[in-house]
Amino acid sequence: MRRLIINADDLGLTPGCNRGILRAMTAGLVSDTTLMVNTAHTDDAVALLKAHGLAAGLHLNLTYGRPLLAGADVASLVEPDGAFHRPVNRVVAVCEPREAERELSAQVEKFLATGLTLTHLDSHHHAHSYPEILDVAISLARRLKVPLRQTGPAVRARIVAFGIPAPDAFSDAFYGPGATAESLRAIISAHRAGVLEIMCHPAEADDLLAGTSSYSGERLRELAVLTDPAMKDFLAAEGVELVSFAALGAS
Repeated sequence: MRRLIINADDLGLTPGCNRGILRAMTAGLVSDTTLMVNTAHTDDAVALLKAHGLAAGLHLNLTYGRPLLAGADVASLVEPDGAFHRPVNRVVAVCEPREAERELSAQVEKFLATGLTLTHLDSHHHAHSYPEILDVAISLARRLKVPLRQTGPAVRARIVAFGIPAPDAFSDAFYGPGATAESLRAIISAHRAGVLEIMCHPAEADDLLAGTSSYSGERLRELAVLTDPAMKDFLAAEGVELVSFAALGAS
């Protein structure tokens, strides 16, 4: 059986991201999403999910905005102004894993306090694909008994070694120049067995997006592809079942 998860990252980033992701989930191909809990638009995202009876994953975040914990308590994670270090390779080079674990645990607790059902974990800018953060993410996934995104064979091997479910394959190719209907069809057609996760970043236009993310206009193009009715017809013709991370089961 060929099964497909299309996960929308960055829920909570801006109002346009929230609206676009929810539209892609309710009228398109997006079957799961991951919520950022440290932004000004988290509460809006939570309200939209609840209004539609939807669950979500947690987008563990060490690279955008500010931590939930006081900067003094996670000093290795932040710049002098209190914002997270960027880019991700700087974060993993200077962070203290114990401080990363404290901050990410705080993000977990904030997510759980929303009352939403937690489907899985992944991370902003794939921070958990680095060894310094991967063990922290694995520990959280084991405690929460939820799947964890894999970003490649070595990462998947370590995740499943701890009994944590993960998709059989992962693709980040539906991004930038690859965010086209032709590319999406090719990615899906090339996967012949098991569960494939495709990462995406759909959004509707808003005034904040361009100033918030260097990846902005492409998000609108992703949304158009993911809500095109012809794509559902393509999945049916391919015999591909669209599922969420919940289909992977608990560890």
